[in-house]
Amino acid sequence: MMKMHRCRICGETFLGSEAPSHCPFCGAHRELFVDTSEYPEDINAVDLTEVERNDLMEAIELELSNTRFYLAMAAYHDDLKLASAYKRLAKIEAEHCSVFCKLACVGKPTDLMEPGSAPDDWCANIAESKLRETRASAFYAQVVARATNERIREVFAAVSAIEADHMLLDDLAAEMAGC
Repeated sequence: MMKMHRCRICGETFLGSEAPSHCPFCGAHRELFVDTSEYPEDINAVDLTEVERNDLMEAIELELSNTRFYLAMAAYHDDLKLASAYKRLAKIEAEHCSVFCKLACVGKPTDLMEPGSAPDDWCANIAESKLRETRASAFYAQVVARATNERIREVFAAVSAIEADHMLLDDLAAEMAGC
């Protein structure tokens, strides 16, 4: 039977008999899906401390940078499988940026989906990706530890776990690229 599932992190709806293992939009894990009737429409209406607001602004910049880097990687087309994977990763990072913008009550960067720069070397790019994902995951875990708002903790914990998943992608990509 078809059902509608809503991701607690990005708010996107997934149609299917059961929730996916990972949100196709933001990468959140299955346990963060709820029936659409259980999703509070004001979920992102939170009172932020100054520290939480600053953490959100730093997260927005981090996700913007990562999105643009992955778009640049995807433009390097000597391996279409890897290019496709990093294009998808760019979209997930852009969704994280959007979620952080909603929480901070700021507009999404207008240049979010513009490719940045990356060298024409898959191995160097994959190594850089792993560094970026490691930094992001560690930073988001620190935010979880200091946040006082439950929604901020929930989102940053989920995104930290998603970034850890991305490190596994980097390992697989390195193997595929012969790095």
